[in-house]
Amino acid sequence: MSMGIVEEGQAPLVSALKELSARLGQASAIWLLGGSCGLWLQGVSLEQPPRDIDVYYDRADVNNLHDRLTELALDKPILDESGRYASLLSHYRIGSLTMELVGGFEVRKGSSQYRTEVGGILSEYSSSILLEGSTIRLMPLAHELLFNVLRERPDRYHAIAEVIRQSPEPHVGLLKMLLARNEWEAEMVKSVAELLDAPEIVEEWLQEPMRNQ
Repeated sequence: MSMGIVEEGQAPLVSALKELSARLGQASAIWLLGGSCGLWLQGVSLEQPPRDIDVYYDRADVNNLHDRLTELALDKPILDESGRYASLLSHYRIGSLTMELVGGFEVRKGSSQYRTEVGGILSEYSSSILLEGSTIRLMPLAHELLFNVLRERPDRYHAIAEVIRQSPEPHVGLLKMLLARNEWEAEMVKSVAELLDAPEIVEEWLQEPMRNQ
């Protein structure tokens, strides 16, 4: 998919993403663009355009990625455990924008706990955009939906669900996998199913062998 977003007044963002791709494009580590930037590039309606950049990766790849960004670094990667979130976090300045490298991201709410698996799972379901010759891989919308439900952001999860409902096939398989591989309260799974108008999501989740032991 090719994106022409310079005309939409986002030249600084385009420039930053192109530099990011140039610096990390040859890294052996897998990384995915997420957050508001990734949502916007996948057609999710946002209340305001993206103002920062979020890049997700697995913690084992921290040196591979950080070493390619040291000239832009504002700090060094540290384990950040703030409230319901945990990740290996570091910050960078690319042009006029701030970027976060988020390694091994985890989020908790009640007895629900979700951890990202970028290399093993999420990258296999990621889509790519061609941005003025630079290829950027995006966090799947299934991840973004679960993440924003967990952090109680209805402005985000309603908009994400609307896009998924338009073409559920590329997303629902991964969504079910993420539900199976992590811990969830039943009410949260029901909420996700209702957002997508897909009651079978709850039915299949409840039928998993481990759920009935």
